[in-house]
Amino acid sequence: MPSPVSIIPIIIALLSSTNCSPFGGDTSTTPVATPSNYTGVVMGYFSSSLAQYQRVSDIAWSNYTHMVFDGAYPMDGNQLTFGTDDDNTAAEQNARDFVEMAKKYNVKALLGVGGDQGSSYFSSYLSSDDTRNDFVQIVYKLATNWNFDGVVVEWLSPNDPGVIGCNTKSQADVSNYGLFAQALKTAWSQAILIVRSDLRGFIGASGSPATPDEISLLVKNVDYVDLMAYDGYTGNKGKSTGPFSAQTSKCPNIPPGADLSNGINELLEIMKSQGFSEKVLILGFTGYGRLFNIPQKFQPDTKIYQLPNVTAPRGGSTDDLFGTKDPCGNIRGYEGVYLLTEIIQAGWLASDGVTPTSSDGTQRGWDDCAIQPYLYSADYLLVYDDPQSLKSKSNTAKTNGFAGVSLFLSFAFPNEFLQAATIDWIKSA
Repeated sequence: MPSPVSIIPIIIALLSSTNCSPFGGDTSTTPVATPSNYTGVVMGYFSSSLAQYQRVSDIAWSNYTHMVFDGAYPMDGNQLTFGTDDDNTAAEQNARDFVEMAKKYNVKALLGVGGDQGSSYFSSYLSSDDTRNDFVQIVYKLATNWNFDGVVVEWLSPNDPGVIGCNTKSQADVSNYGLFAQALKTAWSQAILIVRSDLRGFIGASGSPATPDEISLLVKNVDYVDLMAYDGYTGNKGKSTGPFSAQTSKCPNIPPGADLSNGINELLEIMKSQGFSEKVLILGFTGYGRLFNIPQKFQPDTKIYQLPNVTAPRGGSTDDLFGTKDPCGNIRGYEGVYLLTEIIQAGWLASDGVTPTSSDGTQRGWDDCAIQPYLYSADYLLVYDDPQSLKSKSNTAKTNGFAGVSLFLSFAFPNEFLQAATIDWIKSA
């Protein structure tokens, strides 16, 4: 059962990981620049719950301008937690080390609060002046006690039950979110405040993207919006597969009934219509791809659009929650998630991240419209971002005047992928 954040230090031992390959080989990142060489924001995410895969001292600090210590989430009783008592004591020690290392490398250290598994109570916490101000104080005290430079709020998503399906929600969520941002900035004026958005944007009272009036306080008080421009298809629900991180959803080959959410272009238009300047937008990438089982065999004519099994196959080492309960009490299945490092380690791609190397007939495909690579065999489809797609999308963000890019699960990006995603934000590039 989750416990409130405690302050008892603990030493974390590194755990070994396993790899399960559906198709028939530790890739580290090498610093490519110092923060002073960047022309914009390059933000990474360190996951407290996955600290067994990356020690704080192993973060490639010189590759980033901002780094998020991710994993705190609200729990019932107006408290923040990282999980169990052991999780909280480990987070305390890691956070202290994290902030110390960030300052050493002149990187902004940010506390991440929420997430798709940790957004159950945002709506109720922010619903009244009293509970909202209480929550502001909880976030403020934890972040400042641990000497963070700001926070990244990951409410996924306002006025929506969320991925897990049981988040509290209200038609006033977006307006209350703005009031929260205003109160936090009042309490902590020097804080860097970043909020995250998925591909749908912030949902207003009508169930559609929030109006400029609804979202005005959020626009006024946040420093950046980190756009989670991935997981467009989490699939494995009996519908079509498709692009993982599409540049646009307006692609001509989408089959009837395919449930394609917005692409990056469409999300940008939503943000602009709500009053967000491109100068505050961060384009978010993630360090994993998703695997789909294709029960009727891969159909070459429909390419990236295939009919998947209703359940996901087992993924890589971090796809390890099978059989446990989510915050709603539902039993989890597999997610089919593979880290980008694991795609290389499995021998599916060469170290360049582009050339297929599997000896069992696995091939690489490319969707020109979505700017999306994929690997496929007769029975499986793996959709992900590679150096080619990352560089293209990052360049488009730069051209459109974005503030920068972010890399979720930064430890999962091999060096070629990292360089491709960030090269356009380095002064010497």
